[in-house]
Amino acid sequence: MKFIGARLWKFKLPIAGAALAAAVLTFALYEPKPVQAWTGKTTVTIGMAPPAAFVLQLSGPPLAPLEPPRSLVARISDQAFKEKVASRAALDPKTSSFSKIMVASSLRGIILESDRDIAVELSAGSSADVQAALAALAAEISEAHGALLKQRLQPLRAQIEDAKARVAQIEKSNDSINARILTPEPADNIRPPIVPTVTAAIPAWNQLKDRIQTGENLAEMSEPTVVQLNAAISPMASRSIGTLRASILAGLVMIAAMSILALAVGPRRGSGA
Repeated sequence: MKFIGARLWKFKLPIAGAALAAAVLTFALYEPKPVQAWTGKTTVTIGMAPPAAFVLQLSGPPLAPLEPPRSLVARISDQAFKEKVASRAALDPKTSSFSKIMVASSLRGIILESDRDIAVELSAGSSADVQAALAALAAEISEAHGALLKQRLQPLRAQIEDAKARVAQIEKSNDSINARILTPEPADNIRPPIVPTVTAAIPAWNQLKDRIQTGENLAEMSEPTVVQLNAAISPMASRSIGTLRASILAGLVMIAAMSILALAVGPRRGSGA
């Protein structure tokens, strides 16, 4: 052992240089297998419906977005929502593992200047997976906003049905009065005039008819949220899934080189004896 140690000590500088050169070459020449990634960007147009304040109190705008853009962007940015979209997407089995990770990490919403539109970006392992992830995103948003649209329209439709029932009641009462007017009475049977009663019902009937017309127009103008599926899809720069492994390997080689260098330049035991 003393003989081997003496020989190593004699060539300590070449050994240290070789170790450092090996570390540098390993770090420079190691190229993990790249994986092609694709990215897609599209637009989401938030649906419109009459808010409760307008339906019940005729206050505020007659139509408003189902969800504010900032709220929708926050919904899309939630990690649980991202993972739900990634799990729901019908991905290619060959790239599904990589694409799920990419979708769950890259999906994000971007606020635009419009009060109804936001942009959405995501990445996956193929263009088909990007399209599948966007379709899953559209399904998730449509379900959530479909429930909001139904909730918004429910009081409006209840109000329309109530107004229709009251109109029918007024018309039935008027028909009864008209029948009494047209029915001949004996000369000695003097009845009070009923024209004022009919006249008093006309304004209420007109208001109810206007309310029905306004409500039906609002229901017709309400819109569901739409996710544009004709997204702009393009390849990204090749991404390496072995970056972490390469960094760890380079670190280990550097540690080994430094250890060898320390042993080579350090004092040997018993050198003063």
